[in-house]
Amino acid sequence: MKLSIALSVALVSAALASAKPLPLAKRASADDWKDRAIYQLLTDRFARPDGSTDGCSNLSSYCGGGYQGIIDKLDYITGMGFDAIWISPIPANSANGYHGYWATNFEALNENFGSEDDLKALISAAHDKGVYVMLDVVANHAGPTENGDYSGYTFGSADLYHPQCTIDYGSQTSIEQCWVADVLPDIDTENQNNIDKLNSIVSNWISTYGFDGIRIDTFKHVRKDFWPGYVSASGVFATGEVFDGDPSYVGPYQEVVDSLINYPLYYGINDVFASGSGFSRISELLASNKVAFSDVSVLTNFVDNHDNPRFLNKQNDVAQFKNALTFVLLAEGIPIVYYGSEQGFSGGADPANREVLWTTGFDTSSDLYQFIANVNKNVRVKSGKNITMDVAVNDNTYAFIHGSVLVVLNNYGSGASNFVTISAGGLFSDGDTVIDVISNITATVSGGNISFNINNGLPAIFQRA
Repeated sequence: MKLSIALSVALVSAALASAKPLPLAKRASADDWKDRAIYQLLTDRFARPDGSTDGCSNLSSYCGGGYQGIIDKLDYITGMGFDAIWISPIPANSANGYHGYWATNFEALNENFGSEDDLKALISAAHDKGVYVMLDVVANHAGPTENGDYSGYTFGSADLYHPQCTIDYGSQTSIEQCWVADVLPDIDTENQNNIDKLNSIVSNWISTYGFDGIRIDTFKHVRKDFWPGYVSASGVFATGEVFDGDPSYVGPYQEVVDSLINYPLYYGINDVFASGSGFSRISELLASNKVAFSDVSVLTNFVDNHDNPRFLNKQNDVAQFKNALTFVLLAEGIPIVYYGSEQGFSGGADPANREVLWTTGFDTSSDLYQFIANVNKNVRVKSGKNITMDVAVNDNTYAFIHGSVLVVLNNYGSGASNFVTISAGGLFSDGDTVIDVISNITATVSGGNISFNINNGLPAIFQRA
């Protein structure tokens, strides 16, 4: 007997109502991400689900962090003013793939981090707090095999990969088709079946879990014309990692993706604040980026990440680090701060720069935690987004406007109390009294300039008193 239309609709509606709804992606665009600040964490190293604080004896393998641990410490992240997190890749990995970049079965989860329900709970908890979640993704390669055995791999036979070869970084074809580190099988992204599978996988990740953006690993290792379809399949904001300091090489990749990790500026930041170069280095890079990139406002800026020795390993002056962090948080672009920066981590090359955070007790009273919270919450969020770089460029001082404040950086180092005069860039009028939100010192604008003594090498952020 046929059911009436009304009864059929009622039954379907009841079934839908009883089903557990999946979290929906916000379909966040580049514009949605422009006002965000990202806290990058390694899922395995941030917080343990059981709350334990024991150290990790082997940073080259799993240490025990997971999705529930992140949920439990979201307030620690938002307490610094971050409204987005970037987590590790989620697929099942080869042995010791604690970082997530050695996928075997792209369609299964890495159970070391938690279950499917745990991951959904993380996305839901983050969204409840107004926090976007960025997923790290890999389309270039799979994880290392045991003697070429692809059993259990999504791409399950050798003919689905480019032939093994050592990368010649002077050849773009070699960069795109040879194997990263000589051991990571390079997926044949000319194979249409592989393309369709990769696109389907990223689409399913977004629709199933509700991620708001993706960070794409090893972006330059895949041909450019692969990426538009992949990014489109994701349906969300994407930033690609092109590990190179030359704007003229990195910039053209923005033709095929919303955003790039701003490696050119990273090298400039380190040259100025860690190595003592003059601020013209940053000014010149900003100008080069304007030419090379189609939209610098959505580039993702950083001073530390998981692939490079930490800033404090190269330069242990905390005042310099605070100047670099202030630049990243307030300069044009989308800021990324790497977990552990707020606790003064100083690890060297991988895996030493992938320390466990839980041994710090998630200390919200630490100097750097409080500093980042002040700049991020009280300045970045409240002062507006209109940004003018290069207001004043000198060897040891640099000023730019972020909304309603004038940011003055220096690279003198801790203990410095130099008297400086710097242009206010027309932001304030003569006779205005301004106050530095870092040191609480005041100054009076005269002749369009602000004159003051640098406080112990720290940056200054002036607003109207």
